[in-house]
Amino acid sequence: MDAETTFQVLFIFTAVGFVILWGRNLVTTGITRDKFYTATEGMMIAVPRFLLLGASLAGMLVYSINPPLMKWSALSLPFWLRWFGFFIGLAALIILFWVLRSLGQNFSTTLTLKKDQTLVMQGPYQWVRHPMYTTFVLLWVGYFLISTNWFIGLTGILGFVWAIVVRTPKEEQMMIERFGDEYIAYMKRTGPYLPRWPGKKTTSGH
Repeated sequence: MDAETTFQVLFIFTAVGFVILWGRNLVTTGITRDKFYTATEGMMIAVPRFLLLGASLAGMLVYSINPPLMKWSALSLPFWLRWFGFFIGLAALIILFWVLRSLGQNFSTTLTLKKDQTLVMQGPYQWVRHPMYTTFVLLWVGYFLISTNWFIGLTGILGFVWAIVVRTPKEEQMMIERFGDEYIAYMKRTGPYLPRWPGKKTTSGH
């Protein structure tokens, strides 16, 4: 097996790992329409996200089947960096499993709160309010480094960054309206995407 085939196999392994984790969670929590889109989210958030992520996933599929077809957007990266990307992807999958397990039935991919929604503060949520966004960016960095393909990496990462920038403020406001002072206090002791540095002050809001 040559080096390029090895990295293709590693890429497929991490991609299939994501599909299994995500698909299993959708089935476990129930596949409903609000898992994919709600009016609260708005087309301004949903459309660019779907287009960017759809383009990235299409590129991933083509690369998995026939890497030469994605050669037009390939970069030259050293082998050690590609291996590093694999371990980043592996770590991201482990964290994603932890995130989904911590969320349980509170899981949703859209801006919606369930009637029995609870404020999750266990697992990675004890330090970070939106660890899933961080995990997805980390995972796509891994995909980019393994495949050395800027199109796969750029479209995927931009899709999640768009959701982070545009959607997070609305999400936080919804949580404040539902949980009030409890969520505001939670915001003060956690970071939005990474653990908060000790002693750093966090203001309530976005």
